[in-house]
Amino acid sequence: MFKNSRLRKKFFKAFLFTLIIGLGIVGAALVVLRNAISPPSIPVHAEQPFIPEVTFRPSPDRPAFEVVDAHPDDAYIEVNAPVGWTRKENFFTLLVFGYDEGLNTDTIMVAAFDVANGEAYIISIPRDTRVPVQRNVQRINSAFPVGRQGGRGHAGGVAQLKREVQTLIGFMPDFYVSVEESAFERLIDAVGGVTLNVPFHMHYIDPIQNLYINIPAGEQRLSGRQALHFARYRYGSNPARTISDYRRMQHQQQLIAALMDELLTPRTILRIPELINTYRDHVNTDLTLTQLLWFGEQFVTGNVTLNAYNFPTTSILDRHWYEIPNRQEAIELVNRTINPFTRDLWPENFQFVR
Repeated sequence: MFKNSRLRKKFFKAFLFTLIIGLGIVGAALVVLRNAISPPSIPVHAEQPFIPEVTFRPSPDRPAFEVVDAHPDDAYIEVNAPVGWTRKENFFTLLVFGYDEGLNTDTIMVAAFDVANGEAYIISIPRDTRVPVQRNVQRINSAFPVGRQGGRGHAGGVAQLKREVQTLIGFMPDFYVSVEESAFERLIDAVGGVTLNVPFHMHYIDPIQNLYINIPAGEQRLSGRQALHFARYRYGSNPARTISDYRRMQHQQQLIAALMDELLTPRTILRIPELINTYRDHVNTDLTLTQLLWFGEQFVTGNVTLNAYNFPTTSILDRHWYEIPNRQEAIELVNRTINPFTRDLWPENFQFVR
C-alpha cells in the first residue's frame, strides 16, 4: 500500500465490500449453512421515513407532526407521524462507506436491494455534499470522524453518518457496512484481478506523493494495485485526460460491476479462505454472516440487475467547496430507486441545504 495516507482518500467505492464480499463466500458456505441462512428483520428505526421539524398545512394524508426528540447536533428531529407508512416487501437498504487511516469517509453510498423484482440500486453521494449540521465544515464526509469523538468510537461514527445521510434521502438506511481502505487491493488480488475496458491511457506522476499511475487504454486484466489506480484516477499528466469527480464515480461503478461478475464465477470458490480473511479483518457491519449469505443467495439465484446512480448536486464555493443537493432531482431519484416505502416520500421528508 502507499506510504502516504492521503493517496487513499478518494480511490474506491465501498459497495465493493458489501454484498460483494458476502457473495465471495456464498459458494461453499451455502452448502454448510443453508439451514441457518435467513433474511434480516427490518429494524424499528427504519419503519418510518425521516420527518424533520417543518411547517406546512396539515391535510388528510399529511397530518401535523408531534416532535419527540431533537438531536443535539440539530441534524434531525424524531417525530411521531401517525401516517401509516408501509414498507415494501423484501426491500432492504444499506449505508455503505469506506474510510482510511485518518477516518476520512470519501466513499459514501446508499444501496437498496429489491428482492421481489430482482433489482439492486446504488446511489453514490459526493463526499463534499453539504448537510444541515452545526459545525464549521458541513461536508458529509466529516460525519464519521465527528461522531467518533468523545469516546463514542466506531458505533458513534456510524450513527452520526446515518443521521446525516438520512437528511439527504428521506429515511434512515436499515443496515450499514463499513470498510477499511486497506482491504481494496487484497480483495481484488484474492479473486485474481478484474477485467475492465480502460477508456484511455491513464497516466499521472506525482513524486511528492510517490504516486505513479500508468494503465494503457483497452480491455485488460487489472491487479489490485492497478484497480486501485483505476478507481483513484482523477488528474492526468495530459490535461486533456483530467476527469470530473462524477466521471471518476462512473469508473468506480464499472469496477463494482466487474468485481461482482468475478465473484459469481465458479473459480471464486477456490479463493474463499482469503475472502473470508479480508471480510473478517477489514469489514464492520450490523448484518450477521448468515444474513449476508441470504443476500448472496438471492443474487446468485435471482438474476439481479444492478443500477448505479450519482446523487444529483451542484458545486458552489462558500468559504469551503460544497456540493449542494438538487432538490427535485434528488427526490425523484430516491423515490424511483431506493425508497423502501410503498408511497413516495414527500419533500417534507428531506432536509436539504439551500
